[in-house]
Amino acid sequence: MTTTFRRLAVTVCAWLVPMALPAQQPFTIEQVMSAPFPDELTAAPAGGAVAWVSNARGVRNIWVAAPPDYAGRVVTAYAGDDGQEMGELHWTPDARSIMFVRGGELNDKGEYPNPHSLVGGVEQAVWVVSATGGAPRRIGEGHGPEVSPKGDRVAFVSHRQVWWGSIADSTAAEQLIRARGTARSLRWSPDGSKLAFVSDRGDHAFIAVYDVATKALRFLDPSVDSDGEPVWSPDGRRIAFLRIPAGAEGLPFTPQRSGQPWSIRVADVATGVGRGVWVADSGAGSVFREVVAANQLLWGAGDRIVFPWEKDGWTHLYTVPAAGGRATLLTPGGFEVEHVTLSPDRATVVFSSNQDGD
Repeated sequence: MTTTFRRLAVTVCAWLVPMALPAQQPFTIEQVMSAPFPDELTAAPAGGAVAWVSNARGVRNIWVAAPPDYAGRVVTAYAGDDGQEMGELHWTPDARSIMFVRGGELNDKGEYPNPHSLVGGVEQAVWVVSATGGAPRRIGEGHGPEVSPKGDRVAFVSHRQVWWGSIADSTAAEQLIRARGTARSLRWSPDGSKLAFVSDRGDHAFIAVYDVATKALRFLDPSVDSDGEPVWSPDGRRIAFLRIPAGAEGLPFTPQRSGQPWSIRVADVATGVGRGVWVADSGAGSVFREVVAANQLLWGAGDRIVFPWEKDGWTHLYTVPAAGGRATLLTPGGFEVEHVTLSPDRATVVFSSNQDGD
């Protein structure tokens, strides 16, 4: 055995000898759960400020940061871990106030989550707080707030029905629409004169439009399928939406790689007449795959609709003319698109992905 080989063997053996390490302190569940966690990052419509929910040792509060220094400051003053969720942040159009929801959703028995068994009871409710801080004001019991572009009212869902409340004063909220089904996905028209929403009937769903002035309710292009994700055109004359074929849902807890193809339709708000503008191919991508976004359909500049599609096995973004036509791939590559939004001028799509990730 050569001298060089003996030295190499000794070195390798030294590596294999366990080394005495200092005793490790136990890493407790409390330490894991106490790490602060930010969520719900939301940009203001003007001025450049951002708001988010901070969860510090179970205590949830809203924070705001504004230019030029973007130093974070807390605007709510909830203390203690009472187990109540906080989220669904929405800025008012003037960027002076923030809408939010506090409390978890009702379970099948009509009970709100109350993990700490608070004897005073809990609820899920819509609140508004000044962006500069102060005491929040309760708008009403419910969730899914949608602030009117006029900045005067907020619509929300309470016990499956559409309600609305005043942002400017403490006038009591009232039920806006009485209709069959479960309301969800509230969307104001650009001028605030109409409110679109999904009327879910269980095995099918409609796109409904409520006219505030006439108090009339219209269902757009109704069918036996499940329609959802309504998005207004910039001029407020049309609504694009997803159509999922009836009976397309697969068995629960099982993968569904293909099915009856989903489609995108556009309806005229004045007449209610709709037409198909794009249909997914059969096979791969025929089952709709969501992204994390305020709406799965985005009405971009140039009268084009942006949407997610899993055609090539990856969740990517595509665009199609609102008048109909072939889909154009916007995000080619071997990665998954996750968070998606439009720039204010609708000309640019901002997204996050695991591109070039491990």
